[in-house]
Amino acid sequence: MKKMTMLMIGLLVAMGSTDLLAQAMKIGYVNSDRILAEFDEAKEAQRKLDVEAKKLEDEYRGLLNKLDSLSRDFERQKMIMSESRRLTKENEITQLQQSIQRYQIEKMGPEGEIYKKQAELVGPVLEKIKAVIEKVGKENKYDYIFDTVAGNILYAEPVHDLTDKVLYELKRSN
Repeated sequence: MKKMTMLMIGLLVAMGSTDLLAQAMKIGYVNSDRILAEFDEAKEAQRKLDVEAKKLEDEYRGLLNKLDSLSRDFERQKMIMSESRRLTKENEITQLQQSIQRYQIEKMGPEGEIYKKQAELVGPVLEKIKAVIEKVGKENKYDYIFDTVAGNILYAEPVHDLTDKVLYELKRSN
């Protein structure tokens, strides 16, 4: 019985000290979507990326249209083509299909041109935002700053929202 009482007292003391620790911890959050939507440098980088993506998409659609046209012409005329002409056209279609697959990989794949362009245009902006969030966190003595978009924050008091401070610092640093 004495051991049980000591264990209970120990648990209560441990719980009390974690409550004190939690109360001393300062936690804030930001909304990264809002920062990206309101920060001019981020909007400009996204606009440039959208232009590049549209250009690649237009080129890709052009290749698909060419393949579609070539395939339709082949299907209409294959019965009247000579064997060598038919083989030449089939080879042309196959080469165009392979070219389209290479284009997809080189331009839009995980290691593709569009992702490299994204890193080039958006990467520096994200680094700047991260640096400002760290600055705001250090200046205001926050232990943790979470992102409401990336995290699983189901509720937070608005007083802990640091988004406005981060946006202010970003706009001030320009």
